[in-house]
Amino acid sequence: MDTTTKKLADFATALRFEDLPEAAVQAAKARIVSTLAVSLAAFDLPPVRIAKQLAQPVAGGPAASIFGSLVKTTPEMAAFVNSAMVRCLDMSDSYVMAAVSHPADAFPSILAVAEAERLTGRQLLVATAVIYETQCRFVEVVPYNHHGWDQTPVVALGAALGCGRLLGLTQEQIHHAIALAVVPNLALNQTRTGTLSMWKGMAGPQGARAGVFAAYLARAGMTGPDGVFEGKYGFWNQLMGGQAYELPIPGNFSGHTFAVQQTMIKSFPTRFNCQVPVFAAQKLRAMTEVSDIASLRIESIRQAFSRWVELPEIWQPQTRETADHSLPCTVAMALLDGTITPAMMEHGRYRDPDVLDLMSRCTIELPDEFADLAPATRCCRLTARMKNGETAVAEYCRSLEDDMADSGWDQAADKFSSLTGNLLDARTRRKLLAAVADLENLENVDALIAMTRI
Repeated sequence: MDTTTKKLADFATALRFEDLPEAAVQAAKARIVSTLAVSLAAFDLPPVRIAKQLAQPVAGGPAASIFGSLVKTTPEMAAFVNSAMVRCLDMSDSYVMAAVSHPADAFPSILAVAEAERLTGRQLLVATAVIYETQCRFVEVVPYNHHGWDQTPVVALGAALGCGRLLGLTQEQIHHAIALAVVPNLALNQTRTGTLSMWKGMAGPQGARAGVFAAYLARAGMTGPDGVFEGKYGFWNQLMGGQAYELPIPGNFSGHTFAVQQTMIKSFPTRFNCQVPVFAAQKLRAMTEVSDIASLRIESIRQAFSRWVELPEIWQPQTRETADHSLPCTVAMALLDGTITPAMMEHGRYRDPDVLDLMSRCTIELPDEFADLAPATRCCRLTARMKNGETAVAEYCRSLEDDMADSGWDQAADKFSSLTGNLLDARTRRKLLAAVADLENLENVDALIAMTRI
């Protein structure tokens, strides 16, 4: 077992509910509410409909439910479909440092296993901490995106560890689960280049599915290759040019701040790094008449946008997946409409003439002053030159400390009510929020999942 694999396996088997501070438990509950909100709101999107066609009902063996319909299928397919719902709006929480993590992508994997194995809410909370810590600490130091690789193996890694913990795997079995999740699921970052396809929202779900499958294989006795990270043809040599990385996975939990406390719960259905520009656009909109803007200079962080600025697809997006990654498009929509909603993206607001016209008056600069602060602090400055020659400036910054300012429960609860208001009745919404708030006392997760029926 290489040292990276051992560190991960040690962590996944050692963590106990009692090791989680109250702040981490509350933050986990908030992220679960946010995840359920975006899942149900995406129930009928085209990629989800496609995924649901492949999730055949099962009559026996371990089974888990698909959100919304409550159709029982295999745990790995439930994880795939439900994770597709989590990702499709691009509105779940995120953590972006050396690379990108959408840790909630792995949550449907552990929920599926918890349902299939009749496990408790307390066990689910521990597994939630495991999947967040694994994925976020990995992307904190390993810049795999910049080497041309996508998120799938990191989601698979988190899912395998979380599911392995729920299944009570031994340390040796978790070693095999890690190998079976990562080695077969390396993914190209071509997924996020050019015109973005539906698969942009499915790469994480593929990882969630793979992690469940890997954990069950390991429980059944399947072995995986050694040297996943440090071997001759392992992750570091094959994907990272021979550079090895020390993952900041804790061995002692006393006083530790868990990653589940540090992710940003998104407010808009856009890429993580477009959230701050949208807030900046809202500030500028309150200061000006948008119709009077002659030109607009957008300044943001180089690490997030340097490889995107010159792509023609970003300036004339043809898919929602491209639009929600486009800095000028998301700024233009927020300036014109005051916000960005899932309905706007679904109805193709990004293709409307007024949006394209405002985008044509935008320029982008990526100054050193913002690059020096990123990724711990994300900044955006909008400078509008008005038709009368005057100038209006709006700036918005958000730091890691801002993301951790509170548990996120109130934001997540408001988000849940907003996104599911036309899907669930008020009584069901209240009951579901109450169930998550009391999750550590639930004997099993069946009642919680039952309340997701649409």
